[in-house]
Amino acid sequence: MSKKIIAFTLISFLIASCSCNPFYYFPDKNEVIALSNATEFYIPYHKEKKVHAVYFKKEKPIASIFILHGNGGSLAGWQTVAEMLWEEGYQTFMIDYPEYGNSDGHAQHNEVIESAQKSFDFFAALPEVASTKKIIMGFSLGGNLALKIGVDNQDQLDAMVIEGAFTNYREIGINRTPKILRFVPFLILGNKFKGEELVKSWTKPLLVVHSSEDNTCPYKMGKEIYTNATSERKEMWTIKGPHIAGFANYSSEYLYKIGNLMVD
Repeated sequence: MSKKIIAFTLISFLIASCSCNPFYYFPDKNEVIALSNATEFYIPYHKEKKVHAVYFKKEKPIASIFILHGNGGSLAGWQTVAEMLWEEGYQTFMIDYPEYGNSDGHAQHNEVIESAQKSFDFFAALPEVASTKKIIMGFSLGGNLALKIGVDNQDQLDAMVIEGAFTNYREIGINRTPKILRFVPFLILGNKFKGEELVKSWTKPLLVVHSSEDNTCPYKMGKEIYTNATSERKEMWTIKGPHIAGFANYSSEYLYKIGNLMVD
């Protein structure tokens, strides 16, 4: 391999690891129109920036679910997951990340983490949420983020569901790189936090969903998170199909397993 190619690759990864983090985030910046059943919020975080959220309120909900979506798309598509759970008796709250849809800011780790925490604070403080059981649910990158927000706010939560989550930023960077170049992300990609370590501090019920055919976040990552979990009530649900397609392909069983988390 020529020195020019190696240099170009190094520069590309350095750019990816900086403020915009295009290696991890793929925002859909088109305007989001909220579904008719949703209430919209714009939640302030760093320096008067705001992230867009949709809230599906429910009378006498089974539980309230705070949802963190994957690194692609926006609420334009993802809000349908929140609506489907709402139709099944749950109260749901889902945010877009900075730079996604109607949200301000930039899709970079610090802003994503801060906005997710501020949004969770807003969610937990809603009067109709405060008195309910609460679940945090994350898909893919959102699953990794759910481990961070969940552990940091464990006293306010009753259960966690993650699907297709990766262990940490460096490992997913290495996995997405050709073998001959994997030394590059190993050297330059940092970790804001490690999901496989954070899960050791989670003590509430946990459902880890991962496809054995997942080509985006390998199954071994979900398995490592599950193995490291110390919760007395944990389940590893192995499914088939593409990355984070579990809710679409196994909706009835998915709903049953979420409901089972609420059983004392």
